[in-house]
Amino acid sequence: MKKIFILGSGGFAKEVYSLIHAIGGYVVEGFIDLSAREPVQLGPVSLPVFAESYLEELTEKPALAIGVGDPKLIQKLVSKFGADHEFPNLLHPTVIGHFDDITFERGNIVTASCIFTISIKVGSFNIFNLNTTIGHDVVIGDCNVINPMVNISGGVTIGSGNLLGVNSTILQYKTIGNGSVIGASSLVTKDVEDSVLVLGVPAVKLKSL
Repeated sequence: MKKIFILGSGGFAKEVYSLIHAIGGYVVEGFIDLSAREPVQLGPVSLPVFAESYLEELTEKPALAIGVGDPKLIQKLVSKFGADHEFPNLLHPTVIGHFDDITFERGNIVTASCIFTISIKVGSFNIFNLNTTIGHDVVIGDCNVINPMVNISGGVTIGSGNLLGVNSTILQYKTIGNGSVIGASSLVTKDVEDSVLVLGVPAVKLKSL
């Protein structure tokens, strides 16, 4: 069993703990947060929360998993720890996909009941939350947070550092830039530029970020 720590100690970090438990093969040693807090109680299991400095005290570099749902914070954590630690791809056993023709780089978190079809390229440190669907020939960059029940249609290209809100839909062959936010339940019918908030059906730009 391989040791692993989860970056973050909030609600999503608990979900990542459950995901790792479902996958097997890892022992979660604890959570890493900006400052040490009270242990996290997960049913009968109590796990410690360590300050980030704790990782520097270890003689062997453990594996890490992203346990936060903010793209900007993910990018900061990757900048700090990405070069020195292993970040395994963690896919829940219920994930469906034609995996002979799907590539994941590193550190991706894929939660229960997500569906990947075929000819998909995924970068690093992305979060795919519950019941998300990814169509054919999709290309996804790094550090994106894709919330539950998002529908990404075929031929879509997504850059890096984006947040896709719950139940949003990206229509086929659209492009989303970098650092943008797609509001919950929005329908994206046009390309989305960098660093904007779009919302609605169809989605329209509300402001620059």
